[in-house]
Amino acid sequence: MKHADLPENEAERLRRLDELGILDTLEEQAYDDLTHLAAQICDTPIALVSLVDRDRQWFKSHHGLDARETPRDIAFCSHAILSDEVFIVEDSSRDERFHDNPLATDAPHVKFYAGAPLVTNDRLRLGTLCVIANEPRHITLEQKNALQALARQVVSQLELRLKVKELETLDHAKDEFISMISHELRTPLTSIHGSLSLLANNTVGRLNGEQQQMMGIAARNTDRLLCIVNDILDLAKLEAGKLILERKACDPVELLEKAVELNRPYCTEHDCEIITEFDSSADPVMIEADESRLLQVLSNLISNAAKFSHDKGTIEVSLARDARQACFKVTDHGPGIPADQRQGLFQKFKQLGKPVNQKVPGTGLGLKISKRIVELHNGTIGFDSIPNEATTFYFSLPLAQTA
Repeated sequence: MKHADLPENEAERLRRLDELGILDTLEEQAYDDLTHLAAQICDTPIALVSLVDRDRQWFKSHHGLDARETPRDIAFCSHAILSDEVFIVEDSSRDERFHDNPLATDAPHVKFYAGAPLVTNDRLRLGTLCVIANEPRHITLEQKNALQALARQVVSQLELRLKVKELETLDHAKDEFISMISHELRTPLTSIHGSLSLLANNTVGRLNGEQQQMMGIAARNTDRLLCIVNDILDLAKLEAGKLILERKACDPVELLEKAVELNRPYCTEHDCEIITEFDSSADPVMIEADESRLLQVLSNLISNAAKFSHDKGTIEVSLARDARQACFKVTDHGPGIPADQRQGLFQKFKQLGKPVNQKVPGTGLGLKISKRIVELHNGTIGFDSIPNEATTFYFSLPLAQTA
């Protein structure tokens, strides 16, 4: 019996196997399907996805064989991984390398073997997709080509696994980053914001005019930083599916009125007036919603309208209801949204460029967050814009079912 040499890139090959984290894992249907096909095409009782480890070959899939591994020094696959070509042994009893091999002289009595190496994109041969019979056989060119094609599919599964592991690592790093933002940025910013509010309200002594002006600048920038941090945290929760909605019956009229009162000072600061429009005589309806999150959506739309309104402009916030849904609308009469900037407006970090946005810049996350919150409420969101006339952002939510 002749032992196989070690591949020249053995260290890198073993390192890749370790990175995959696939050894000693459970069976998976994707690999079992490929060995089943290989056995059918090559007309053999046994087909294996064999990964050659340091001291053994381990079978990710073992069609027609109960064993999950064998020693590497007697493995036919140890020879197969020394070349990119299909390694074929038509009759092991007539081959000086294998005639006295325990796998040939004893169970599973390997007489015929054909192994297509599993070659990664960076030329690492991790193992084989092999077919085995206990009697001498020939393999046709068509069967050989099919075996190689199926081996490439095994490699695709392995590389997909590696990509998933890389994404999981990145996701873990993102979670750590978000946690750092929450603890190392939001906590001190909240303390700074509270301290500035005490100073601005003369709680610890009266400030002169210049001091008040500087305090206002500091407070506004602290508010903006807090907004950015909170938007990043909200978006991270939404994308991870970890944002929990606290749903309860909610009156859309009361919701609209709360949103207007919360944002009236902001609109006044931006020199525009906010008015409400809804039919007070209509029958009351309810929606099943997280009120604080919908206030967040309305606040984002209203603050955007204030930023894009002309001086002395008017913002209309309206509510329309029918038998199935309640529709909220926020309209401003600013410059509108240019046609070339409408595509992907609800994407992350998408912001309208100058000269459209002349006032306070945003984070580019508000509309993306608003869209996800509305969709979590089984609603829809969109906008219409006529340049230099009116821009309306709207979202519709289904009414709560009544008994």
